[in-house]
Parts: sequence; structure tokens; C-alpha cells
Amino acid sequence: MTKVLSMPSLKSKMRGRLAAAHGQRTNTTNNLWLCYSVKLNQDLSLSSNNELIYWLADLESNRNVRSFKFGYNIHIQVNDPKENFKPIDAIQVILDTGYEEIHHITSKIGHVDAFSATFCLEDDSVRNITYRAITEDYLVIRAKYAARLLRLLPFVAQMRYKKWLFEEEIILNTLKILKSGDVQEVIANTPVSDEMIVIGIVAKFIFQGVIKQTNLSMSDFGRSTWWSLSES
Repeated sequence: MTKVLSMPSLKSKMRGRLAAAHGQRTNTTNNLWLCYSVKLNQDLSLSSNNELIYWLADLESNRNVRSFKFGYNIHIQVNDPKENFKPIDAIQVILDTGYEEIHHITSKIGHVDAFSATFCLEDDSVRNITYRAITEDYLVIRAKYAARLLRLLPFVAQMRYKKWLFEEEIILNTLKILKSGDVQEVIANTPVSDEMIVIGIVAKFIFQGVIKQTNLSMSDFGRSTWWSLSES
């Protein structure tokens, strides 16, 4: 039986749809995750814990990444006389500069390997694109950071049904004036009256890399969470 984990509000019928979307899975020890992406303003279905870690730590919170697409079906050229191109389940990543990269979560160990590779795309065109092999060792290193961001998801997801441009501008100006402090100090110094809106927007700014959480030993996010402005 497939085990599906996600945000606490995910209902059983949504779990069934999510499992069906990923089809028959050979590795049933991995969890399925349904999470809200601020960057894409949509729900994501992630088929493993490793995908969750990489999404949180290196895609969603990376200010140099503009967009991404999981489950990108693409073929990479390999040195095999029997098979010129090999299919891989990859992540298409569009950087803030507009450049495209192909990221591939692998079972390899060691450092992330990046190089130019030849790909056959979904439209059968062939192009050279930067390929990054994301290793198990790298994901182990990033797991703690991803776990901290995971705790922010409920606060961020509650803000999704409305644009908070006015409130975000006010709170951002407050953060720039304070430069660092705890969330309670932000609440006390902003004219936004609803504390949960302030907390949600602060969580969103941490998620986006605008500010960073500095008391990393704390397991929960809330009024006592310390933060500081991120370097531009």
C-alpha cells in the first residue's frame, strides 16, 4: 500500500489522486508529498523524500532559480554502442538568468557533478544543456536545512489564496529597518494588525531567501524565531 504524506489538510481523496498520478511505483518505501510552491504558485507532487529535500533546499528557496519542473521526461546521450540515448526522470530548472539546466537526482555518492551533456528533448530536438547529477551525499548535507524549511510550509500555504502585496511591502520595509531580531519584534513594529498575517509573510520571506532564520537549533517556527536580512 502506498503511503502518502503531505500537508495536514490533505484529504484521503486527494491522496488517491496523487498516488494515481505517479502510477505503479517500484519503490514503495518512499513517501509521496503534496506541497505548495510559492515560486510556482501551485501544488507540487513529489515522489520521494529526496525530491522533497532538493525542492526545499535548492529550488524553492534558491533566489537564483526562476522556475522548475519535476518529472521532466528527457533522454541523455550515453557512451553505449547499444543505446545512444538513455531516458531519465529529471528536473528542468530555469535560472534567473534565463539559462536552462537539467538536474537529476541519482543514487551516486560524492559531490554534485555538473557538465554539458547532449539531450534529446520531448519535441525530438537535440541540444547541449548543463547537466547536474544530484548525489545521495549532497542530499544528506542539505536535509537539515530542508527540514527547517518544511516547518514553514503550513504558515506559507495559508497565505496562498490572496495577494498580500501591500502587507508584504510594509513588512519588508520593517525588516530592512530592523535588520535582525525575532518575529515578535516584527509584529510589534509593523502597522499590520493581524499577527498571523505577519507571521505568514515572515515565513514566506524566509522561504524565498529574503531573510534567514538564525536560531537554527530551534525546532519550531513562531514569535520567538530569530532572523536576519540575507545578503543581496
